[in-house]
Parts: sequence; C-alpha cells; structure tokens
Amino acid sequence: MSSAPRARSRIGTLIRHEALLLARAPGPVVGYTVMPVLLMTVLRPMLERVAALDLTTGMGGTAQAAAGMAVMFSLFAVKVVGAGFLQERTWHTWDRLGASPARTSELLISKAMPMLIVLLVQQAIIIGFAMAVFGLRPAAAWWPLALVAIAWTGCILILGTAAATLVQSPAQLSLAGDIAAVLTSILGGALVPAELLPGWLRAVGPLSPGYWAMRSYQAALVDPGASSLMGALAGLGCFIALGVVLSASLARRQTDG
Repeated sequence: MSSAPRARSRIGTLIRHEALLLARAPGPVVGYTVMPVLLMTVLRPMLERVAALDLTTGMGGTAQAAAGMAVMFSLFAVKVVGAGFLQERTWHTWDRLGASPARTSELLISKAMPMLIVLLVQQAIIIGFAMAVFGLRPAAAWWPLALVAIAWTGCILILGTAAATLVQSPAQLSLAGDIAAVLTSILGGALVPAELLPGWLRAVGPLSPGYWAMRSYQAALVDPGASSLMGALAGLGCFIALGVVLSASLARRQTDG
C-alpha cells in the first residue's frame, strides 16, 4: 500500500476514535446548541425595539440575536476543542500517538474533523432556527453566510487547539475558557450591540476575534458589499494565523517531550 492510502487509513481510524470520544460526552455540545436558541428567543424582542429606535447602525434585532448567539456559544465551545488536546497530555497518550506511524499533521487533522462538523452543525441550527421561526434571510446570496460559518468555525478550532498550549489542567481551561468567551462576546458586540458599548470598550473591540466574527455575519446578513465581507474575514484571518503559530508550538512541544 502506498503512503497516501496508508495516511488516509490512519486519518480515518483516528477520526472515528475522536468521534467516539465526543459521542460519549455530548453534554457540553448539546448545551451550547440549545442555550443559544433559548436566549435568542428571549433577547430578540428587546433587540428589535433597539433597532426600531435606530440606536444602532448595524444589524436588525433578529440578525443581531442570531449572529450574537452563534458567535457567543461557539466561543464557549473553544473549551471542548482545547479539552480534546489537554486530555491527550493528561492521559499521556500524545506520546503514544507521536510514536505511531501517524504524522503530527494527521493527528491534528483527525482531532479537528469531528469537532469541525459539530461546530458547523451548531452554527446551522442556530441560524436555521432564526430563519425558520423568525424569518431571517440574508440580504443577498446565501454563499457569504456559509463562507462566514466555515471561516468562524475554523477560527474556533484553531483557537481551541492553541488554548491547550496555555493551560495545564482542565480546571484552568474551564475557568479561562468561560472568562474569555464572555469577554470576547462583549467586546465583539455579540451579547450587546457594539454601538451601545462604552467608548473605551468599542475602541478595544477589534482586538477580539468575536468582533470580526460579528462583522463577518453582519456583512453576510445585511451588507451585500464584497469589500466589507472580505475585510471582516481578513480580521478573522489574523486570529487564525495566531492560532496556527500557537498550535504549531503545541505540536512541537508534545513531539519533543
């Protein structure tokens, strides 16, 4: 068997193993999908009134509620992604995986793929609920919305992998993940429209990946201009690049260790 089929076989086996681990502990993923739907239903009327008063210049109430909840609760899922890598370190199984024929890139891809599907389904359920129940529709084509969901999901995956390089225990990951998710959601305008935040918070908003995720969703839902979408996605790209650097550090450290 040539190297390419062997690599596909290894990746397939590792993906099935990772999917099994996720299936055995579905609680966080289910919670991070149900809770945003409930919160969106509650927050939408208030956000519609805010939009009617023309207090913001961004999305309408329905789009703000849907995008905000999609961004906020996918940020909570960073912990789930990071936990997958942290468990390998805690269980001392990463060394065993590193000693296998699988390359580091194959290990990273295999651990990422099941969570990629889970996060895309989460985004689809949240946005799909807003479309089915509240009549949310993109201003132009559908493909920008799909592109944003894929880009934001990729960013979450990479940031979650990077988070595993910065903590030493599940307790640290849980604490840091919750605080970072709430802070990033606030700075990004996911919980409260950015235009209503104090000036000093608006000034530091672009330092948050949630800010660029919300701008990306805004461009896909209410602003059909390609330049605004590409600019927002470029902002996400900066955080993806940062996550790649930190994730490579994880892979190097675990391989060398």
